[in-house]
Amino acid sequence: MAFCMGRIHATVAGAWALASVGIYTLVISLPILVLAPFSRTGRSTYAMARVWSWLLLRTHRVRVQAEGVEKIDRDRSYIFISNHVSHLDSPAIALSLSNPLRFVGKAALSKIPVFGLATRLIKVIYIDRSDSKKAIETLNRAVDALQGGISALFYAEGTRSPDGRLQPFKKGGVMLALGANLPIVPITVLGSYNILPKGHLNIHPGLIRVVISDPILPLAYANSEQLQAAVRGAIEENLQRYNTAPLDAVPAPQSHTGVPVSY
Repeated sequence: MAFCMGRIHATVAGAWALASVGIYTLVISLPILVLAPFSRTGRSTYAMARVWSWLLLRTHRVRVQAEGVEKIDRDRSYIFISNHVSHLDSPAIALSLSNPLRFVGKAALSKIPVFGLATRLIKVIYIDRSDSKKAIETLNRAVDALQGGISALFYAEGTRSPDGRLQPFKKGGVMLALGANLPIVPITVLGSYNILPKGHLNIHPGLIRVVISDPILPLAYANSEQLQAAVRGAIEENLQRYNTAPLDAVPAPQSHTGVPVSY
C-alpha cells in the first residue's frame, strides 16, 4: 500500500513539474517575443529567462546559494564551464550570475515546441554534436557576440551525469576560450542531482549550491590539455570539498565578505 501511494505521489509530482515548466514557458515566451526585435544583444530577453528560472525554482521550493560571485566583473565577458547533473543546473546558474549568458546546448532542444523558439530568442547557442565541423563553425560565429559582459556557458561533460559523478570533459569550451582569448571561470553545481536527477520528473525541495572559482587565463597554459586539466581540477576540488560531509552538515558558503549569497 505504501509503495502504491509512493508511486502515485511521484507520478502526480512529476506531472506538476512538467505542467509548471510548460505554463511558465508559455507565460514568459510572450514578453520574450515582444522584446526580441528590440534586443540586439539579447540582454532584455535573457532577463526574462532569469524570471522563468526564479518562478520555476520558487514554485518547487528550491533555493540557490551562490559562492564567489564577487570574483566576476559583470562588464567583462567570460567562458563559464560547469559540471552538469540536472536540468535545474541552468536555472540555478542563471540566477547566480548577473552576466548575460549564451548557454550552449544540443541542437535537438531547439526543436521542442515553444521552448525551442524561446531559447533561440534568448540567444542559446545550439550545436549539432553529430557534425563536428558544423559545431565548430557555430561556435566560431558566436565569438563576436561575447563582449561587454556577454558570456558563454558550457557544460563540460556535454550532457547530464547519470549518477552525479564527474564525467569525461569535452573540449568545446576550452577551445572557444583559446580562440576568443577570454578567461575561463569553472563553476561547480552541487545538490541539484538530489533534487532532480537525470531520468526523473519529480522536483524535490532543497538547496542548490553554485560555487564560482577564480578566473583562469587561457594563455597561461602551454596547450589545451593543460588548460582543460586546470578547469577540471578546480571543479573536482569543490566537489571533494563539499561532499566530505552530508549536505545538511555542510556550512553555508561564505563570500569574501563573510556574508552568504542566496536567492
